[in-house]
Amino acid sequence: MELIPGFTLTRAVIQRLKDGWLRRQVQEKALNLLARAPHSTFSLRMKLLKRGYDSQKIEETLSWLTEKGYLDDSRFVESWLRSRIDRRAEGRTVLVAGLLRKGVKREVAEQVVNGIVTARVEYANAVKALDKVRRRGETDRDKLMKMLRARGFSYPLIRQVLQDNPEASV
Repeated sequence: MELIPGFTLTRAVIQRLKDGWLRRQVQEKALNLLARAPHSTFSLRMKLLKRGYDSQKIEETLSWLTEKGYLDDSRFVESWLRSRIDRRAEGRTVLVAGLLRKGVKREVAEQVVNGIVTARVEYANAVKALDKVRRRGETDRDKLMKMLRARGFSYPLIRQVLQDNPEASV
């Protein structure tokens, strides 16, 4: 292929141009997705794969985004947790499980959950969950314990919350 008189593009040059163009396409799509909402590395990888991009280019892009600081699983976990805690009264185990389903590594999920969900925050969430269950008319202590356990609170915490908030429990 000749663009400039006397200058010929070799197959190798054409291939490098194609690779660069494909890499740029993946980068642009990834940046657009990140601009719309926070993503974990896993969720971004899945979205890009679903759109049919080359897995090698995706991995290069994920590395590039991480190096640039645009993609950070810890930051994603913090954002997800703060939003989730505001909307739902859940304990650590349910929160960690939710993050694992989003493809976050267990170590990252547990580290950030333990840093944000302090004993005070978890206690307040358990009280909020207890109040919600009681508003629906539940008063049986065993059923209250089961419901709070299903929301990810530990038995010692549940016993403490029930002891501190005895109203309407049988």
